Amino acid sequence: MGVRVGRIVKEFLFKSLTDRDVELRIHGQCKQLDGPIIDIRDDYLEMEIRSGDPGLFEIGEEVQVYFLFQNNYHMFQAAILDKPDGRLRISHPEAVYKNPQRKNERVRVADRAEVFFTIKGGQKVELNFPRSRRYVELTPNVVGNRIEFDHANIKSLYINFRRKTRGAVSEAQIVMLRDKALDTYEEKIMAATGKMLWIPSTEEDFPISDPYPDARLITRRDLVKYEESLDRPPHVITSKLGNILYEKQKKQIHSELFAPVLYETYLVGYIYLCNRDERKEKISQDLVEYVYDFTRVLGYSLHLTGYFASDGNMDRRYEAPIIDISASGLLFAHPRSDLSNNLVVHGDIEITVRFPGRTLVIGSRVRRKFQDSERCYFGVQFLDISREDLNFLYEKLYGRPYSLDEDTRWEGGTPPPPLDLFGEES
Repeated sequence: MGVRVGRIVKEFLFKSLTDRDVELRIHGQCKQLDGPIIDIRDDYLEMEIRSGDPGLFEIGEEVQVYFLFQNNYHMFQAAILDKPDGRLRISHPEAVYKNPQRKNERVRVADRAEVFFTIKGGQKVELNFPRSRRYVELTPNVVGNRIEFDHANIKSLYINFRRKTRGAVSEAQIVMLRDKALDTYEEKIMAATGKMLWIPSTEEDFPISDPYPDARLITRRDLVKYEESLDRPPHVITSKLGNILYEKQKKQIHSELFAPVLYETYLVGYIYLCNRDERKEKISQDLVEYVYDFTRVLGYSLHLTGYFASDGNMDRRYEAPIIDISASGLLFAHPRSDLSNNLVVHGDIEITVRFPGRTLVIGSRVRRKFQDSERCYFGVQFLDISREDLNFLYEKLYGRPYSLDEDTRWEGGTPPPPLDLFGEES
């Protein structure tokens, strides 16, 4: 990463860059912009674009920025804020680093990329349920709520559900998804978001906002983002969402609720409530809150009663999205608390990196880890990668094939750091 400069030095650097017409190099995945800073404001830096195509960069995209000042290379991370004609506005960086030390530049890839690996001697958690993009680790604290029953008694739980929903809605079902594919639009959107789809009235729109701070409900914006991820144009998305509600109206459905039952990274089932035909009522918010509590308790109860049990002698498999990746390593994060204990710094693991259409198996070593309130982050260095996979990564990340010349270049095109054979500080 290099040496982080202090706040005063950082302010001096940016003022000097403007005064001396120093060019910045903006790096993204297989793309680059060059130009000097021409304006510094409280909330952004503005540069003049002298080379490169700004159309290849998206608003909100995170990029790496490099510059040479007083014979020292520097780098920082920023986000694209705006692209006025011939210019580029980027966010102020939190940190600037002097003399980058990485062999290859880290890139945030535009398409979906994942890493998965196995820890020996754990419990296998490869379950035959659809995957969810939302992780839930069920514990007694997580399921604590206003429902009173025995967590370990599935029959008691079922009776509680029937008692609560009888007479309150036209239809109430518990749907389990073991050995089943995601068939309906509602099932797919629950797997993609891990949230409840509540349609108070099919004659109105999808909810515009989610009143719950823990992100329980799928909003209209969530639906639009899901459709955008499938590369559908705006006019098609608007038409499709309208047609979904129209088709429900034709079936005399007045109000619906789909609530996912989650277990770790799996959508194991869902609760379905519906008011139809003569019952022209909105499913109440009180009932929505009950069902949300119920799904969490149901998931925990299924866990306690062995519904997800597997061979305890099998290995435990972990999977996580890649935050950024270079030709020599990657960074990923995972919410499992036990993984932080099992995956130690300097420990060696074999990881599988999966891109759309290509899978790479790489011998690796954990070089660093840190955590925030939600996840633990792991920086991994590649130790054993095939020449074919290395060529693929260079093309994928940097838009050029690997060559022996790469050994003489360091992150962002900077020269290699000085070789210190005896461990002495320079």
